[in-house]
Amino acid sequence: NEKMWNAERKFYFDLTVDGKQAPAKTIAAYWTLLAGVASPEQAEALAAELRDPRSFGRKHRVPTTPADQQGFDPAGGYWQGAVWAPTNTMVIRGLERHGKQELAREIALEHLRIVGEVFLSTGTVWENYAPDSAAPGKPARGDFVGWTGIVPIAYFLEYAIGLSPDAPAHLLTWKIQSAKRSGCERYRFDGHTVDLLAEPQGTEPGRMAVTVQSDGEFRLRIVHGGEVRELAVKKGTNVLAVP
Repeated sequence: NEKMWNAERKFYFDLTVDGKQAPAKTIAAYWTLLAGVASPEQAEALAAELRDPRSFGRKHRVPTTPADQQGFDPAGGYWQGAVWAPTNTMVIRGLERHGKQELAREIALEHLRIVGEVFLSTGTVWENYAPDSAAPGKPARGDFVGWTGIVPIAYFLEYAIGLSPDAPAHLLTWKIQSAKRSGCERYRFDGHTVDLLAEPQGTEPGRMAVTVQSDGEFRLRIVHGGEVRELAVKKGTNVLAVP
């Protein structure tokens, strides 16, 4: 905070070899969110950059180099603007640590959607992606599940379906995001295999029937319609109506 925060530009900057602040903004500043060293005011300033289309808030967030910096490449240019699953995950987890869950989910679903669109058009997942179009980055390697696999697995399960696991606490939180039928089969959690299903129940809007099939016991916290319910899941079939 003493050496890298720039109060005038409201951003963290890397240091040059002689200890001075480098002039360019980069995605590296967001490690401060994940590390917990940014104040609430600093975190809000960093979040504002993610919403600004002149900076990091491009069609596909989060470019490694923002659009208002010299050298930004709208096609990606590897680290000159490309969007990468590991750096996006760092940004998203940092936002969550600072209570900005809605922005984190917004960016995660955006990344998931574009990775899905590019998969449909190319038949594979890519090392990185363009910030200004639904396209692979240039350059980028295809069939790159190594870290892009984070997106169709973790992003889909955690942000689209809404599952947040806490195995040490034996607690699975499910924020039911859709009014339609949703869930996950053969979900591995806390040493158990679990089938989770939520589907509309009756004619009352928003009422869901939740069915959980498990081979072991754990706690399930369901967040839906502004209400929180907790279920002690037993081995076998468990049924709960929410809200």
